[in-house]
Amino acid sequence: MLTISEIRNAPSNEWDEMWQSCDYSTYYHSREWAEIWQAYSNGRINPNPQKVAFSDGVTVLLPFSRQSYYGGAINRFSLAGPPAGSLPFYGNWLSSDTLTPDHVNLLSKHLINTYRNLVWRLNPFDNNSKIISIQSKYTSRKSFVSYMIDLSKGEERIYSDIKKNCRNKIQQGMKNKLVVREAENINEWKKYYGIYQDTVKRWGKKTLYLLGWNFFELLYNVDNKYSKLWLTWRNNKPIAGSICFYSHQKVLIWHSASLTEYRNLRPVNLSWFEIIKDGINKSYRWVDFETAGGNKGLIGFKKSFGPQEIMSDRIINWHPIIYYAKNIMQK
Repeated sequence: MLTISEIRNAPSNEWDEMWQSCDYSTYYHSREWAEIWQAYSNGRINPNPQKVAFSDGVTVLLPFSRQSYYGGAINRFSLAGPPAGSLPFYGNWLSSDTLTPDHVNLLSKHLINTYRNLVWRLNPFDNNSKIISIQSKYTSRKSFVSYMIDLSKGEERIYSDIKKNCRNKIQQGMKNKLVVREAENINEWKKYYGIYQDTVKRWGKKTLYLLGWNFFELLYNVDNKYSKLWLTWRNNKPIAGSICFYSHQKVLIWHSASLTEYRNLRPVNLSWFEIIKDGINKSYRWVDFETAGGNKGLIGFKKSFGPQEIMSDRIINWHPIIYYAKNIMQK
């Protein structure tokens, strides 16, 4: 009978090795991503990776981040990324071993029974996400859709799958002689932050969460092998940009913004298509637009590129105190 034989804290080198060797991991599972949030939160959010060993020799790493509330009386965990926020990032575990349904069931039970205040967004790149079944009165589950382009189809097929209106906007960006290239220095990242601030004003209440300049500065200072800022230029002025994460055959378009004044030039349509082409040229398998958080305009924009739609549910396992307080407030 399969059992969990050991659970212990995982050192940095084991986290890095497991992340590198796991085929379905994303940048969100990396130690680098967790430590960016640790620095940005001034230590309020901390990496807390756990190593799980099974009786058959299979090992798994849980890339937890932990945030404490009320002086440490309550801890909130996430798999992976920051515990707080409207859109937790892809989670699940990391492993270079093949997991069976028995492994998945044991892991799921361990997570729900042990971490009573857990935010867990299923990883769409992990086939085991399809068989995760959770049964607990304190648990809620909400469906999200991730939008992805399969780069193995090639540029010609991908372009033909893009809706006509979106293709027209890409061509419009080309006719306007917009140029898309990777940001080269900290000053160009600062210019993107200004574009982001302008975008937030336009979004207003639709803004899901706000980030300060120091978050972008932290991203600039890490290994740019995994994170890149693409800027779209009109003459000598950047008018839009997108931050992408690169790892394990996957390009994640995480963050985009554009100046309101130049939206009619369609800079984001062109920049996303150029990011897709760059991914093809560098032999990546997927470009992931992530979810749209229920924003109808953003859903329509992402769907205009003709992506595959893949479910990536969010599971929240509520602390009993929070669960009952939440129910009382809703009555």
